[in-house]
Amino acid sequence: MKLLFRRTLAEEDEFEIARKHFGDRVIESRTQIEPGDLVVGRYSVLPYYHELVVDAKQLGAEMLTSYRQHCYVADLREWYQDLEHLTPKTWFSLAEAVASSWPGPFVLKGATNSRKNLWRTHMYAEDKESMREVYFRLMDDSMISDQGVYIREYEPLVQYGVSLSGIPVSKEFRFFVLKGKVIARGFYWSSQLDLFEDGKIPDVTEVPEDFIQEVLDVVGDSIDFWVVDVAQRADGVWRVIEMNDGQMSGLSCCPADDLYRGLAELSTNRP
Repeated sequence: MKLLFRRTLAEEDEFEIARKHFGDRVIESRTQIEPGDLVVGRYSVLPYYHELVVDAKQLGAEMLTSYRQHCYVADLREWYQDLEHLTPKTWFSLAEAVASSWPGPFVLKGATNSRKNLWRTHMYAEDKESMREVYFRLMDDSMISDQGVYIREYEPLVQYGVSLSGIPVSKEFRFFVLKGKVIARGFYWSSQLDLFEDGKIPDVTEVPEDFIQEVLDVVGDSIDFWVVDVAQRADGVWRVIEMNDGQMSGLSCCPADDLYRGLAELSTNRP
């Protein structure tokens, strides 16, 4: 197995930790892919993942995550029907949301990305009137509008504070999953650690194992390498907030050693 690594997008020291576990099998150019390689992209698969999959195949190699798998986890519309009972209600068009009986509040996002750092103006809407305003702001954003704007029922989460941009910092955790097994886990909000003056961040072991196992069972073994973000609602119920391709997902507070050790263990029987 090789890691195709885009170092410019990596978190501090992550590249060095990847090299600790993979050595010279960490590459920074697709021209270094060789016949028989199994390739995992790290921050390197977008914006043209289909083309990368094709290039790898033409070189006699394959990507660990197929293009179909990538599309499933990267687009809320794809996985929503499988996890609808575990995640907030979602409408995939403005007309559907307007016609719904839910009066608000709402959160709005693209299929893959959001503008959460513009929470007050580009993500959160108190009612249907402000939902329309946020929707059309996002439609003016070329990256989000190309993905399509999805509208979700806002569910209050356990909250530790509010960032400078206004987004609630919640009790949310990230799990990296490889071949149906969690290989790294940690608190989601690595960018907001200054809210915890004593340096003691929320403990990921608070997430019930049976809840994570339920998510794993639903997704099954059809996705090789992915991420799921989960959070605790204010009433104590655990919810799936997001899923994504493990290749493009940041570490959050997940230990890099755990992530790359888990990937390296999978590679022991591969080129």
